Amino acid sequence: MKSSDMAALWDPSYASYNAGFIVVKPTPLSFRVYEIIREITSKSKVTVDQTALNKAIARLKREKSGINAIFFDKHLFMNGIDYFERLKRFLPTADDPCISINKINCSVLVVHNNWIVSSEAKIYRFREHLMWLYDGDNQYYSNQTRKYITYINPTPTGSNSSLSVSEQEQRQLSALRTALSVGYLLNRAVILPRFYCSTIGFQCPLNSLVHIKTFDAVFSNQYRENSFLQHPRVPANVKQSVAYHQLVLHTTRPSFARDVVTITANDLVKLFQYSKDEVINFGILDKIEVTYQNHYVGTSFNERIHKAFKVSDYRQQKIGEYRLPQLP
Repeated sequence: MKSSDMAALWDPSYASYNAGFIVVKPTPLSFRVYEIIREITSKSKVTVDQTALNKAIARLKREKSGINAIFFDKHLFMNGIDYFERLKRFLPTADDPCISINKINCSVLVVHNNWIVSSEAKIYRFREHLMWLYDGDNQYYSNQTRKYITYINPTPTGSNSSLSVSEQEQRQLSALRTALSVGYLLNRAVILPRFYCSTIGFQCPLNSLVHIKTFDAVFSNQYRENSFLQHPRVPANVKQSVAYHQLVLHTTRPSFARDVVTITANDLVKLFQYSKDEVINFGILDKIEVTYQNHYVGTSFNERIHKAFKVSDYRQQKIGEYRLPQLP
C-alpha cells in the first residue's frame, strides 16, 4: 500500500471496506475521510462505523479527490464468511493446513473473525478451530487437576435417517443436557462432541444449534470445544488418559411407554465419582436421561438448562426457544 491512503479488509456486504480491519496512513485525504465519518455519525446515531466509512470514501471518490483506498489481498486476508462458511470450515479437519497446530503451509495470513455475533461466539469459534491460545487465570487448557467427560453423537444414518433436522437437533440437545448433568454431578467439564446439522451427516459446531452467549451465561467454563484435546496447551496426561465407559450399560428402562433409559444421580455418582481417569468417554448419550432423587437439585438444574438452551443459527443472529422433553 505504498501509494495508497488506506487499505482495508474486503467485506462481502456490498463489497465494502471493513472498518474493523483497516490500515490508515496519516495523509490529508485519510484525515478527510474521518472528518466525514464524524459528520455522518453525528447526524445519525444508528449509522454504524462501517457504513459511515464507506459513505465517506464514496463521497471523496465522487468528488474526484484522488483518494486511494484499496483492499488487502482477499486470499491472504480473509473475512469470517469466506474463511469459515464459504470454504466450509465449520470444524477442524486433519487435511486442512490452516487448521493444523503449526499452520506452516496455510495460504491465509490473517482471518478476521467477523460475520458472527457476540464476543462469546467469536471466542468459541476460535477455540474450536485451534486459533485461541489464551489460557486465562483459570488455566482453561493447561490445568493439571481438572477432569473431563465426553460423548458421541450418532451419525444420522440407518434408523436415524428418517428424522427431520428439527427432531435430530432435539435429540442432540437432549444428549447434551444429559452430558451437562453428568458433568455437574461428577464435577467434570464436558468436552463437546461433533453435532450434525443435516440428515446426511453434515457435521457442525455448537453455535449452529444454540445461542452461545446465552449458553455461556449459564455453563461458561463447564464445557470445552470438540477440538480441546488437540490443543497444544492441554497436558499430555489429559490427552493420554481417556477411558471408555458406555453409560447405557448402567441404565434401566423405567417404562416401555417412553423410549428412553435412565440412571439416577445417586447411582451415577457411586459408579464414577472416584474414577482417576482424566477423561471419561461415555459413548452415545442419545435417549439416556439422568433422574434426581433430590427434587430441589433436579429442578434447579433443569431451570439452568431452560435458561441456557436457546435456538440460534451459525452466525448467532437469532435467538428463540427450544422445547426439550420434560424429565420425569
